[in-house]
Amino acid sequence: MFRMFDPMYQSMNQILEENGNILWLGDCTAAYDRNLLDGRGIKTVLTVAAGLNVSYPEGGIVHKVYHILDIESANIARLFGDTCHQIGEGLKRGGVLVHCAAGVSRSASAVIAYIMKTTGLNFQEAFTYVRKRRSVVFPNYGFQRQLRNYEKDLKQLKLKEPQAIDIPIKQTQKKPQEIPMDKHEQFSIQYLEQKAKLLLKPVQGNPTFNSGYSTPQKQFQKQRMLYQSAKVGSQEPKQNSITQNSTRANSQFKNNNFEPSFNQTYQGPQIVTYQRNKIIEKMPDIKKKTFYK
Repeated sequence: MFRMFDPMYQSMNQILEENGNILWLGDCTAAYDRNLLDGRGIKTVLTVAAGLNVSYPEGGIVHKVYHILDIESANIARLFGDTCHQIGEGLKRGGVLVHCAAGVSRSASAVIAYIMKTTGLNFQEAFTYVRKRRSVVFPNYGFQRQLRNYEKDLKQLKLKEPQAIDIPIKQTQKKPQEIPMDKHEQFSIQYLEQKAKLLLKPVQGNPTFNSGYSTPQKQFQKQRMLYQSAKVGSQEPKQNSITQNSTRANSQFKNNNFEPSFNQTYQGPQIVTYQRNKIIEKMPDIKKKTFYK
């Protein structure tokens, strides 16, 4: 079966070529021959066997060992993920040799798994492909069964790939209304909405009046002015404020004739003052005195 004494037999055989680098499948004698490895440009060696004393103390070769026996009960499928990764990475650096004791069962299973994963071939097609290049290849029946299961796993993974790509994109996209707002913003928006509804609602009994003519911003400014004027009216006026008020009032007059000015905030009886040649007139029932120049 092994044809070890066949004159056509070689310690390792070329399986495929990627980016100018070659994947080799062989036995332990090829792994021991450092001159052969260097001559073939091999930079990575995968030992898929147990009990083989293979090492490269000189360096220059990436060596990975997978301890497994060539028996049907051995779980070789657990190695396929890492062996496929190491073969793919090794082919980026140079040649790769995958070997076991004879290059028939264990290492051949790892190479077949790599062909199935990278080319999309099923087990039977990948097995035929590899055996044409190394005629002694024949994984034990337990390994063949695991390779057939691996074929099913690859098919299921291929079906799930489009969904796996779309799901993260949908999760990362957020609609504007899904963006949370802080409590202050939520309160402000709710207050403005309620205020707008009240302002836009017509007043009962007066169909000609509609408070919608006044915007919330104007209402807010009006309330703020009323609040400030009430605050100023509750304090004793100072001399410099009297001067400013007098200057501001005089700038509004177009001529020297006297005109009445009214306090816009109702704080008890309204104050009516007249300006004529610096003469001050005041109401008799005002408790606090306000002077104008």
